[in-house]
Amino acid sequence: MSTGTESEALTANSRSLRLRGTPGTEHSPSLPPAGRRITGSSSGSSQAACDILPVATPIRRRGKSMSRRIGQNGNVFVKPKCKTGRCNHKKGLCPKYGRYWVDQPGQHERLRKVISLGEVTQTMAERKLRDYIRETQVDSPETFVEVTSPTTTFKQQAQWWLDEMQAGRIVSRKKRKPIKPATLAGYQAAVNWLNGIIGDTTLADIKNEVAKQLVIKMREASLADKTVVNYFQVVKAVVASAVSSEGEQLHPRNWNFHFIGLPVIDEKKQRKPSFTAREVEQILARAKGRYKVLFALLAGTGLRIGEAFGLRLGEHLSGDFSTINVRQSVWRGSVQAPKTDNAVREIDVPSSLAAFLKASVGGRTSGFLFQTESGRPLTQRNVLRDGLGKIRRDMKLEGGKAFHSFRRFRTSHLRKNRVPWDLQKLWLGHANKDVTDRYAEQLKEDVEWRKQEAERVGLGFELPALESSIGLLGLPKHQKSKLKKVA
Repeated sequence: MSTGTESEALTANSRSLRLRGTPGTEHSPSLPPAGRRITGSSSGSSQAACDILPVATPIRRRGKSMSRRIGQNGNVFVKPKCKTGRCNHKKGLCPKYGRYWVDQPGQHERLRKVISLGEVTQTMAERKLRDYIRETQVDSPETFVEVTSPTTTFKQQAQWWLDEMQAGRIVSRKKRKPIKPATLAGYQAAVNWLNGIIGDTTLADIKNEVAKQLVIKMREASLADKTVVNYFQVVKAVVASAVSSEGEQLHPRNWNFHFIGLPVIDEKKQRKPSFTAREVEQILARAKGRYKVLFALLAGTGLRIGEAFGLRLGEHLSGDFSTINVRQSVWRGSVQAPKTDNAVREIDVPSSLAAFLKASVGGRTSGFLFQTESGRPLTQRNVLRDGLGKIRRDMKLEGGKAFHSFRRFRTSHLRKNRVPWDLQKLWLGHANKDVTDRYAEQLKEDVEWRKQEAERVGLGFELPALESSIGLLGLPKHQKSKLKKVA
């Protein structure tokens, strides 16, 4: 009796184990399977206790490998009627078809593709299939790495790209230096716009067709040609930033700009608004306090607005204010290096503007030339809002005319007065273009000649009268009193 009961328990437990084990694996009911221990009473008791240990081990699936894949060369076949000789085609010229495997992003299983090869011989069909696979790069190592790499969306990769640049781990290609905050802000604005179009698209899918549709969307949004090109450069950089542990691109691309429809920038059609001499004089007449000094300095020297905000007394201005040493710039209230290496330069100031600057400073000997009450540099946004923006609206000037228009005015004035090209590049901070320019760099060391040229060319506009109330902050007295009342 006890023997039958024990046998029934053994059979039941064995059946239960087969159902829970690895699929396709069966164990004999007469013997205990591996990994299982059966204990019973030594005296032949009718009760049997089964102590079951885990036996269902999950399958360990290895990652894909080029060396282990099979069937990727494809094979040629014909339809069943042609194979059995029940067709009306010429002998040996039945329609041939080719089939091969294609890896799918994010999936382990491959997808079978079939293409038509035409009514050709078997040898010709095999050759056409090999050529097709090679031309489409279905079986190339680059395509294999791209498809089998983790699926990453444009939004995810773009955020990683921005974070790496901000941390200083991705630097500029030309100078191998950290990306400047102003450039990062431009990249961030581009990424924010692009995320709304291709943010959820995987990097593996961002190819020429997706880029073509993106350019169409940007044109529909009425973006300028320059903006379209800049945004597409961001797309290229984000896709190229996905690299392997060896630094090789996971998604190499051969961009077809003609197919994509990327616009070609026409320098002649770009808007480059500049102030005239009369407009500069009207702006200075309407400006108040330190803004009057700032606008006169921009128009008389060609300084960039950030370079003007970065000037410190006693460091970047000579005692008589006849020489300006550009060594730093300010962007959104933070001091940073100038725009380029050539922006580090010396600017010779005409005597009339030097006297104007010296009178505006008064007795100050330190601090920023243009600063707030707390001693911080001014910001471009506030000056445009409180100063130039109001004047521009009152004068009904073109919307694009802003701080850089002063720089273009200075460039035009230097050209009109035939200032030597070497001095123009020195004062404006432009780069040398050829060997002759580099040979003539010694002219920059002739300070006396530079001063003479600065006096000869002058400013090109009349300086206004300077208020006597411009002091530490460069604000008129009545404006200070208003601020105190508000406080």
